[in-house]
Amino acid sequence: MSIQTCRSWRDAIIALMLLSKALQAAPVPGLILPLHDVEVGTAATGIVAEVLVKEGDTVEKGQPLVKLNDEVEKLDVERMAKVLEKAKFDHEAAQKLLAEKIGTREDALKKQIEHDLSKLQMQAAQVRLKQRTISAPIQGVVVKRDKEPGEAVLLNETVVQIVHILQVYAQFYLEPDQARTLKPGADLKFKVPSLTYPQVFTGTIDFIDPRMDAESGLYRIKLLVDNKELKLKAGMRAELEVAKP
Repeated sequence: MSIQTCRSWRDAIIALMLLSKALQAAPVPGLILPLHDVEVGTAATGIVAEVLVKEGDTVEKGQPLVKLNDEVEKLDVERMAKVLEKAKFDHEAAQKLLAEKIGTREDALKKQIEHDLSKLQMQAAQVRLKQRTISAPIQGVVVKRDKEPGEAVLLNETVVQIVHILQVYAQFYLEPDQARTLKPGADLKFKVPSLTYPQVFTGTIDFIDPRMDAESGLYRIKLLVDNKELKLKAGMRAELEVAKP
């Protein structure tokens, strides 16, 4: 075999190696996102009496976070309890008189309606009292508290922000040919370079955006990742290995 032939083969092999390397998986940058990020608001106005959590606390769904002054609402519940007690007594008495053919059907109906309305008013008073305690809508970590005791709160104003990170999303933007090969439910591996160990995680494709981003021409995908050990933090950079189109 001549020297020229050897050089031709060498050049061909080098070209194939470079082509193979170019076709191999290339890291796609991404970002770790919380599964839920909730700004907890208020259903009532008032003055903050007590804040029961601080930033960094882990809270469970339904756990009280903030209490507003509720003296007036408590008194209203007590008042409605007395009103309901009287309405119940009048209703039962009217029913007894009707059964004994002493009272009229109209009077009995009137007392029944008054009793039913009192019961509804009692329930409304209990709801207003319950709204004075703001509870966590999800399990998660408190990342921000916006109010302190003594501060005023307006209707629908945020008092606490909670993120859920026992599961997280790893979000990436892929080229059309890369996204076309993927299906929801499939598992993909990705790296988090800022972690020393482990760096490699597995996520399940939870969402493939059917819309192309007009500016970049890319498709957004989200991987659902279990994070029970809380190694992954929202905002971390991630790298997904996918084949180039």
